[in-house]
Amino acid sequence: MTRPAGCLLFFGMLLGAGSVAAAQEHGSDPNAIQYPASPPESGNPLPARDDQWRFSIAFPMIWTPDIDGKIRGGQDVDFRIPFSAILDRLSFGLMFELYANRGPYGLAFRSNYMRVEDETSRSGLVDVRVETELEMGVNDLLASFRVHDKVRLVTGVRHVFAQLDLELFGTVGDREVLNEVINVTDDNKFDLVAGINFNHFFNDHWGVMLNSDVGIVGDNDRNFSTEFRALYHVSDLHNFWFGWRYLNIGSDSVTDGVRYSVDMSQSGPTLGWAFTF
Repeated sequence: MTRPAGCLLFFGMLLGAGSVAAAQEHGSDPNAIQYPASPPESGNPLPARDDQWRFSIAFPMIWTPDIDGKIRGGQDVDFRIPFSAILDRLSFGLMFELYANRGPYGLAFRSNYMRVEDETSRSGLVDVRVETELEMGVNDLLASFRVHDKVRLVTGVRHVFAQLDLELFGTVGDREVLNEVINVTDDNKFDLVAGINFNHFFNDHWGVMLNSDVGIVGDNDRNFSTEFRALYHVSDLHNFWFGWRYLNIGSDSVTDGVRYSVDMSQSGPTLGWAFTF
């Protein structure tokens, strides 16, 4: 098995915090129409209008997980990759989320991508250098429906991809004897997921949120995620959040009559900023 290098990824649910009364938006006129606050899970503190779209853009975002792997079947293997080791080899990472809400309905697109590079060498009769490049990411396209002031049901498609390439170089003295690129894996997997979002706000600034989803059907045999967030509404435009996220992806296979089970779990703190309008 090739050791995954982990990732700064995987998804967060429905940012937001606080609310602003319509009277504040339209002035202090007591005769002004007052609309209820937008659902906090929409990430938008502006007053709710069933006839208007509200948008949220979450960027920048970061997740700093440690990676735990378990391989069962034949010889059992357990390993752990701390985030510090991932950071040492990370060459590029990007994470953002987009939300649109109108009335009880919501849409979301979440994207996470990272590239990890490493190089090892060995001297001997043939000097060998191995360059490793791992690209991983997750894209979520989700739809949601608010069933309660504090509860939103979510479903959609999750796309998980991973590509691992090894470039091998071998030299004897000044003469190159090996130059080969090996594609170890190039996987694209899709899962239908369903989940729930619960939120509670203590005042106009502070709130908490719990999100959880599970894979229903798809290419992976196991797909489970849960996250806790504390939210702080800074202003109509700015929102800040921090929390903890856990994700597990697992698959089963049979090779030469031996059943293998591979599970990768990632858990660690999250941090992000959201713009709402």
